[in-house]
Order: sequence, then structure tokens, then C-alpha cells
Amino acid sequence: MKFFLPILALVLYGKVCPAQSFTFNQGGTQAQNYYQELPYENINGKIIVSVELAGKKHKFLFDTGAPVALNNELAVSLKAAVIHEILAQDAFGHQDSVAVVKVDDIKLGNLDFNNIPAMTLFPDFFKCWGVEGVIGSNLLRNSVVSIQNDKHIIIITDQPDKLVLNGKHSAPLITTVNNQSDPVVRVKVNDKATMDLGFDTGDNSFLRIPEDMMNKLAKFNVFEVMAKGFGASGVGEMGLQKNADKYRLKFPVLTIGSAVFANVITETNKQGVPGIGTKLLEYGTVTLDFIHGKFYFDANNETNDLNGKQWAFSPALDGDRLVVGVVWGNAANDVKPGQQITTINGTDYSKVALCDILTSKSILGGREAATITIKDKQGNVKTIHIKKE
Repeated sequence: MKFFLPILALVLYGKVCPAQSFTFNQGGTQAQNYYQELPYENINGKIIVSVELAGKKHKFLFDTGAPVALNNELAVSLKAAVIHEILAQDAFGHQDSVAVVKVDDIKLGNLDFNNIPAMTLFPDFFKCWGVEGVIGSNLLRNSVVSIQNDKHIIIITDQPDKLVLNGKHSAPLITTVNNQSDPVVRVKVNDKATMDLGFDTGDNSFLRIPEDMMNKLAKFNVFEVMAKGFGASGVGEMGLQKNADKYRLKFPVLTIGSAVFANVITETNKQGVPGIGTKLLEYGTVTLDFIHGKFYFDANNETNDLNGKQWAFSPALDGDRLVVGVVWGNAANDVKPGQQITTINGTDYSKVALCDILTSKSILGGREAATITIKDKQGNVKTIHIKKE
């Protein structure tokens, strides 16, 4: 999990480290010719679904960038047997040993799934969304999954002919990059290069790029470096992102399926997993055909311009404090990473609740300028005025 402010992008990414032979791709459903519609709730870009386990209803995060997961309390109540210990890795490369349990009788609507491996890596802040588990890619790997944001439904089926799918809107879907069948889509970059990006519904941003991918793309001259920054603005399941150099990039053209996105702006991470998040769903319907290896994006509009002004620094959270995260360009003359933000436009932010941040709209959302009070480590306070540029 990581989050960025003010745009508040959140990522849950759990994977087994490469040297291990264990696979999450076990179990499934015995149903045939199935078609199930699941309503979902959208909480600030997080997709929440109702799941039945052992006859009881629970809320789960629907996260295509992670395997199935349970919190420890639910795993114990289900008497789920531990079947493996893995070395798991979060979006920033932090690693930890995690138990994997086997779960039976997972019901999504009328669909019943059995013998499903599930991680017990489950951050405390998941309680902010009231969820007790994650529905991940290993459970979905033998189905066609269509996420329709306009109706707030997820369709799970083994009959793609029941969906209206246009081959012209498709791209290759790769599910062999790891042992949990994460869906990876090939995106065209300005007709000069391609990027393989995980479609990750655990992330509510549009585009996530690590520095090594930026370096590989540099020779194709497909992006503009808008600014260089320094700091940390994210937290993974296993810890804080480290302060590091960052780059704000603008891609003049990205093509997803047949849809064109112009002026896509993103910020790099020193390391991590490249991906596309649920922001894409605001522009159309995504269908993951795991069976035939196809990614479909049926866009509301064939061309979308994402250009916009940007803030000079990105806030982040440090415990219950709102702090300066990444500082861009000349803003380093005014603020430093880690300095506390105590007020924004006269509103007190000297102490903040994580759940309020995770479930609410961006603090700076909809604003073009702000007056911010900053306190440094020595207790010195100053007020600065910032605006998008």
C-alpha cells in the first residue's frame, strides 16, 4: 500500500519474491457457463465488494494487483490452515515473511471458490475501508472480468460472448509475470515504444512509473521531464518509502487499446512496480479476459487530454502528522521534506487521522492556490503561499 497527497493514490501490491517456487494459482470454481454481476462501492478510488465466507458476509477490497488476502482475525475464525510461508514484497521493494493459508467456500454472489491460497499480509489501515480481506488476481485467473464504473458493477464470467467486446479496443493481456496471475497490459507510447503495466485496482492513480522504466524509455524520447524533486510521499504495506530523487514526467501520447490519452503527467518512484490504477475507469470500461489473454478498454471518448497544473510540493503522512513529502524544483528554497504542515487555508492540520485522509477527497482537491503554515524540526513556523503551475 502506498498513498500520495494531494491526489491520494493508494496501492496494495503483494507478491512472492522471484526465487520461490510457491504459486498462488491454485483452486478455483467448479461452475461452468457462469455469469455473475457484483455491485461494488467506490471509496476514493478503492473498489469494495461483498463476499460470503462460511455463511457470513464480509467486505473485501477488489485488487487485481495482489493475491487473495485475509486479515489475521478472519483467518483464525475460519480455522484456515497455513500451507506455506513466503517472502512477500510491497510496492516499494520492502520484504517480509508472511503466512499463506488455504481458504474454502469463498462466495462472490452465486459463485463458489475453493482451495484458494491467501496471504495474511494485511495492513492495519485497511480498517479505514471496513474490509477484512482482498479478492485478488489468483482467484480471477480463469475468468473474464469486466469492471463497469458507470454502473458500479463487476461482471465475472467464463462466457465472453455475453459481453460486448470490440477487438479494435483490445491489447495483449499478460498474466505470466509472477505466480499470482497479475494482469499486465501492453500500452503504446507515442508509437515509438511500449510499456508493460500492471492493471492494478489497488491503486487509484492513473499511471505509476519506477525510475528504471523511465531510464529505459529515455532513449525513445517519448516523455518530457517537467521537474526534478526529492522526498518521499508513499507508504507500502511494510514501511515508509525512503527519501529519494523523483522526476515529474509528461507523456504527450499514450494509447490504451484504441483510446488515446494526451499529456499524461506522473511522478516516478526510485523503485517499484509499474502500473495503471482505477483512475482509468473514469474514462471507460475495462475488461480483463484472463482466458484468452486480452485486455479491453471501451473508452467513453477516444481521445482524452489529461494535462493540468501541478503543485510545487506533495504532502504526505508521517504518523498522525501531515508533512511535506516530495519537493519539486525551486520550491526547495521554501520547504524541505519532512517539515510539518500545521494549517491549510486556516484549517488546523496539526494532527490528522489516517482514515479521514484515506477515505476523503484530496485536501487540496479543486484548489488552484493555498496558504500553508509550515513548522520545521526546530519548531520554527512560517506561512507560505503556493499555487499550481
